[in-house]
Amino acid sequence: MDAMNRTDVAELERRLQRLEDVEEIRRLKYRYLRACDRKQPDVVRDCFIPDGAYIDAANMGVHEGRDSFVSIFTEIGCRDDVIDMHHGQNGVIDILGENEAHASWDLFFHTTHLATRMTVQVAGYYEDDYVRRDGRWWISKSVFRVASTFMLEVKEDGELKNLLLGR
Repeated sequence: MDAMNRTDVAELERRLQRLEDVEEIRRLKYRYLRACDRKQPDVVRDCFIPDGAYIDAANMGVHEGRDSFVSIFTEIGCRDDVIDMHHGQNGVIDILGENEAHASWDLFFHTTHLATRMTVQVAGYYEDDYVRRDGRWWISKSVFRVASTFMLEVKEDGELKNLLLGR
């Protein structure tokens, strides 16, 4: 059996690195979604590049820098009366270069606000850009777009009142 030539080895190393990069990016996005649900603002902050992150969070506004986004996330999402569930799925990750990638993710989001007796379901999608710096991947840009929204109020007697059905 002939030994693999250097070109074959280099190609295998490139392909293996791509698979490792895709998995690291997938885990980064899942870490972000899980940190949102677990009300961990420091973990959320650590998912975004320290300098120059751009976050368009739809109804939560556009943020230049991760601290701006984490501030509003902490105010809105890190309350004891708010229960959130982010279900990220259908990720398509494209490695664009040694240190750049882009991914699209679908999101099903469900939140319950105990104090106001409201529940909201949102379906939408993320378009994210990633960069590798200092040996790790970061989210550098995240844009979320709402596809549909369903909002209910649960009255004291258990009756459901539809508040919003649409985008």
